[in-house]
Amino acid sequence: MYINMRCKIFSIIFCIVVFGLSSCVEDLDFYQVDDIELTPTYIGSLIYSSLPQTSLVSPSGVEVGRITDVTQVEIFKNSVTDRLKKVDIDFEITNPFNRRFTIDFRFLNESNDETYRIPQIAVAPNVSKYKLKEEILLSENNNILNSTKIEVTLELLPSTDGSVVDINDNKTFIFKSAGTFYFGIN
Repeated sequence: MYINMRCKIFSIIFCIVVFGLSSCVEDLDFYQVDDIELTPTYIGSLIYSSLPQTSLVSPSGVEVGRITDVTQVEIFKNSVTDRLKKVDIDFEITNPFNRRFTIDFRFLNESNDETYRIPQIAVAPNVSKYKLKEEILLSENNNILNSTKIEVTLELLPSTDGSVVDINDNKTFIFKSAGTFYFGIN
């Protein structure tokens, strides 16, 4: 037992000596730290809407052609937005209706002036989980940093045959959006 213990201690010391003698150290350049750029990302939900058929048609059977919602956003009020480099806005849309929709997605400032507009989104009938991405480079569109609100307008386009959305047909239009915010810190 004494020999086993001695062999283990010798093995450990031998490994430490071999590792210590075989490791290499080159001249270190501590000024390389000046070239490091951290690129943290933040992902956050922006707008989530779930609209059943009863939101699109009144009880008397008249279609609601346009629905607008304005949401306050706090994202750009943060002091680190001066380090923001890029924003990706991801959309996922489910339209179970046999009708076309358009979606207008705008960023607004405190005075309701438009700071950035996503190109109008055309939603085909009967689509499930339609995905779309908008990339916003802050070097080209830094006015978005003044945004305090997001306005989303959903428009139900007229049918080609004159039919209306059936109020008894249990379907739900789903609109999701999320932002991925890319920062550059050096």
